[in-house]
Amino acid sequence: MNLQDIIAELDNIIEQASGDEEIGKESILEALTDVVRGAKGNDMDLIFEDLDDFDSYEETDFSSLAGLEN
Repeated sequence: MNLQDIIAELDNIIEQASGDEEIGKESILEALTDVVRGAKGNDMDLIFEDLDDFDSYEETDFSSLAGLEN
């Protein structure tokens, strides 16, 4: 996230918060926290680099469990 992105996000938060009286402190803090995390690079995006573990789940045949339903 570059400086222009941060400023745009902050402008957006200011605009929304000043235009809607129902937006509370918690919402503003959450939005600001998101901007800070994005700027730091700690945006908590889940990145799966090694997807080999998931291949075995796709190959599993669960059709034999169909008869176990109540």
